[in-house]
Amino acid sequence: MKFALTWLTRRRFMAAATAAGASLACVSAKAQSPRPWTERRDLFPEGVASGDPQPDSIILWTRRPYPAGTPRAELTVEVAADESFRSVIASAPVPVMEESDWTCRVLVAGLRPRTTYWYRFIDSEGNGSRIGRTITAPNDRDSSPVKFAFVSCQNVNEGAQNAYRRMLYEDRRAAAGEKLGFVLHLGDFIYEVVSDPNRTKTRYDRTIYDIGRIPDGRPVRNFEVPTTLEGYRFVYRAYLRDPDIQDARAYLPFVVMWDN
Repeated sequence: MKFALTWLTRRRFMAAATAAGASLACVSAKAQSPRPWTERRDLFPEGVASGDPQPDSIILWTRRPYPAGTPRAELTVEVAADESFRSVIASAPVPVMEESDWTCRVLVAGLRPRTTYWYRFIDSEGNGSRIGRTITAPNDRDSSPVKFAFVSCQNVNEGAQNAYRRMLYEDRRAAAGEKLGFVLHLGDFIYEVVSDPNRTKTRYDRTIYDIGRIPDGRPVRNFEVPTTLEGYRFVYRAYLRDPDIQDARAYLPFVVMWDN
């Protein structure tokens, strides 16, 4: 999905964000000053992420769960031109709801092409997510090359995700013209088939890691598979809590293809 936000009217921009299931945040000269913020990664256990970079927009994501019986809450998203958030260029309220598993997406518009930004989410008590870093795409007239990494078929249940750690290690040390612009994920972000380490210690010589028992999981041979929405959410959360996946998603925007 691609938008030419330089010519979209506000009405069409809002329609595009609605189609993406996202809240809205626009760059403004009157962006709110940085709020009191204390990093609490334990309250944002799946971290932050950005994706679908365009020359002047990006989608931001987080999950902030609340106790049972709290149907709805509100976060604030801040986007800055610097990592210390002295120059906040966009700020907007973002609702999170129990029915969407406390996740949210925000479409931030009015950004500059091929530019690095930083972002964070803050709850009503000043508890903040980790700080994320993202990069917008070049515009159509930019002939400079764009470098990206592609990944696929990650399986937290069957191995460590240290390839992401290596990717970040190399990119942080790369020359300015050699740095990555995004990560292209070719599919199988999760595998719904989950091995139980109490029954299967290894598979293809890989150690089986315990990601927990799937709610209402159905046994299939030596695996367990989700059968409900909550079961699938459980598996996604288990993957997103992997520290290497989480660090990669906080460092670079992802472009994700559907698979299966």
